[in-house]
Amino acid sequence: MALPIAATPRYKLTIPSTGKTVTYRPFLVKEEKALLIAQQSEDADTMISTLKAVIESCIEDKIKSSDLAIFDIEYIFTQLRAKSVGEFVDLILRCDSCEDEKASVKYQIDLTKIQVNIPKEHSKTITLFNDVGVVMKYPSLEMLKKLENLNGSDAEAIFEIVASCIDSIYDSEQMYSAKDHKPEEIRQFVDNLTQEQFIKLQNFFVTMPKLEQKLNYKCPVCAKEHDKVVRGLDSFF
Repeated sequence: MALPIAATPRYKLTIPSTGKTVTYRPFLVKEEKALLIAQQSEDADTMISTLKAVIESCIEDKIKSSDLAIFDIEYIFTQLRAKSVGEFVDLILRCDSCEDEKASVKYQIDLTKIQVNIPKEHSKTITLFNDVGVVMKYPSLEMLKKLENLNGSDAEAIFEIVASCIDSIYDSEQMYSAKDHKPEEIRQFVDNLTQEQFIKLQNFFVTMPKLEQKLNYKCPVCAKEHDKVVRGLDSFF
């Protein structure tokens, strides 16, 4: 005779980059165990693959985690965590002026209230010259990790990442999908842009939406007011 299985509640959320509403369930003990093991490994690749696997398991609609933007993944995980573990997280915030051990406050964040901030100047469609422009796609988690590890002198890798995030190129007559062209052709297109035009592509990454929360707190020692913005999963957990 089969053992009874606990019923799991269902919730809905909207994926920030697409506006699509999906149904999800809280993560279970087996998935929380996988997350803890990945966290203890202190290996970024292991953590990323585990995070993506948990998201794909918990969202009941058909999605590919590899197609999600970094801010989608961060937002989805905060909502999963809120329904699985608890809606509130306590952060310890220190004063940036005092060295006193007591110069810190406990700040409670409601994960269900955290939103993705999309700057007004951000756009996936970028006009480059005349009637020619591009439509960009968001970089994958793996790509962002690679970008974070680059130094400013690694120009070749930076150009490669920018080129790989071009989803399509358009002119007054038609749209050219990047997937229908060889990577070398897209790279050649990028290589022939002016510096001013390339900066427009770079600005897509600079203004990319972010999961963030504005915090205001007062130091209990010197009474200094602090306005702080915390961003990304590492800031909230």
